[in-house]
Amino acid sequence: MTQDTQTVRDKIDRMLQKLEDENYYELLDVDPELDEATLTREATSSFRQLAKEWHVDRYDKDALGDDSYREKLQDIFSSINTAHQVLTNEEKRTEYDMELSGENTDIGAILNAENAFRKGQSMLETGSYKGAYQKFEQACEDNPDDIEYKAHLLYTEFLLVPKDKDGKAKDRSRAKEIFKEMDDIVDQIPDRPWILAFLGVIAMGLGKYREASSLFNETLQLDPKNVTAKRQKRLLKMRSKREKNKGFFAKLMDKFKS
Repeated sequence: MTQDTQTVRDKIDRMLQKLEDENYYELLDVDPELDEATLTREATSSFRQLAKEWHVDRYDKDALGDDSYREKLQDIFSSINTAHQVLTNEEKRTEYDMELSGENTDIGAILNAENAFRKGQSMLETGSYKGAYQKFEQACEDNPDDIEYKAHLLYTEFLLVPKDKDGKAKDRSRAKEIFKEMDDIVDQIPDRPWILAFLGVIAMGLGKYREASSLFNETLQLDPKNVTAKRQKRLLKMRSKREKNKGFFAKLMDKFKS
């Protein structure tokens, strides 16, 4: 084997390693934050330069030594070509970006998840909590990356937890866990009034009435038409009135006893 052959082979092996270590943006040396037109232009320019350098016809067969390195060259060129095709096609690049971020790229599954989620929302609105839970569970299975699906699943799970006559969760341990998980989700999507209302309902089920009232007030500031917050505020007001009446009659009975 000549020195030139070894040099060429080492170069090919280094490029193959580069393909394993770098994503398409790094391979074509383009910034993923560029606008559509600029990114396409720079990706195409970079592809043309790399295509000239790595096209198999550029290398003498004798210099490669055997057919295995010719195949490696073809793999390199194919990878460069794929990178260019993906980054210059908006739809393909969107899917690729989702892959890089670890998101679900199965479009069919995503559509099925959204369909199940919408059905679950309708069931939740009509009080069909068990059916809603099943639909939200299906949505989470088809698209586990969607945090809103997870929030609705947790909320309906709480609604299905048995309650005592005062509306407090009998399984306080699981209710507390749900509250903690929902509170963590609120930190991730704080601008969604519905999740604040959900958290308020769970707080009521744990006997945290002041916190619940604060959450409902915050919900209504963001969304004055939120039905859940309005209804729960009325329930809190009625509960407060009952407590005052209980206090009045208790004092009255103490007077009679004395």
